[in-house]
Amino acid sequence: MSRRRYLAALLPAVLALSAVSGCDDGGGKGGGSGSGSGASAPRQDAGTTLKQASDAMAKLSSVRFNLSTEDNPQITVKSGDMKLLKNGDADGTVQVAQSGNTVELKLVSLGDSVYIDAGTGGWRKVPKMLAATMYDPSAVLDPDRGIAKLLTSVTSPKAEATEKVNGEEADRVAVVLPKTAIGGVIPGVTQDIPGKVWVGTADHRLLKVQGRLPRQGGGGTGTVTIDFTEFDKPYKIVAPK
Repeated sequence: MSRRRYLAALLPAVLALSAVSGCDDGGGKGGGSGSGSGASAPRQDAGTTLKQASDAMAKLSSVRFNLSTEDNPQITVKSGDMKLLKNGDADGTVQVAQSGNTVELKLVSLGDSVYIDAGTGGWRKVPKMLAATMYDPSAVLDPDRGIAKLLTSVTSPKAEATEKVNGEEADRVAVVLPKTAIGGVIPGVTQDIPGKVWVGTADHRLLKVQGRLPRQGGGGTGTVTIDFTEFDKPYKIVAPK
C-alpha cells in the first residue's frame, strides 16, 4: 500500500479519537480515582447533575483529554492525548490499531486540513473533507451535536455517589447512551453503551467517563477511560513545519 493510501486509511481512526472524547462512557472497572474509597451518598438527583454538566460543557472553548484502554476493547484508538478547540482544530498524539499492529501518530487538525506524522517520513497533509462523512471534529464541543447533547440524551440515569476524581470532588452517575445519540460521534457504534460519568461538583464540568466494550476477538469486555482537563485553555493550534 502506498503511503498516501495508508495515511488515508488511518485518517478516520485518528479522527475517531476526538469523537470518542465526546461520548465514551461506561461501567468499567476501576471507577474514579477514589472509587470505593471515601465515596459518599449522592448530593442530588442524576437529572440535575447531567443537565448542569450539559450546560457547562456547551460553554467550553477548549478542552484536553487523555484516552486509555485496558483489556483490548473493540475500539480502533487505543490511547491518545489531544487538545481540542471548539471549532474542531486539534493537536496531539494517538495510538491506533491498524492491520494487527499499533501505530503511533502525531496529529494536527487545522481548518480544512489534517496533518499526520506516522513516523515514516515526516508530516503529510490530507484534506479534512476526506473524512467528513465519517466524522466532523467540530461536533465534539458543538452544543447541539457533541458532548453537551450527549449528556442530555442518556437513558436510565442513576446517581451513585459523590467521590474524588483526580483530586476533585465529583458526582458519579450511571447512564446508558443510546446508539442513535452517539452514532454520529463514534463511527460504527451499533448498540447502546452502558457507562458512568463523573461531573465536578464545583463547576459541573465533565471530568471523566469510563466504559466497558466487547473485547477484541470476543471473550469478555475491555475498558476505555477518558479524563478531561485544561478546560478553556487558550490553545493555539498551528500547522507543523
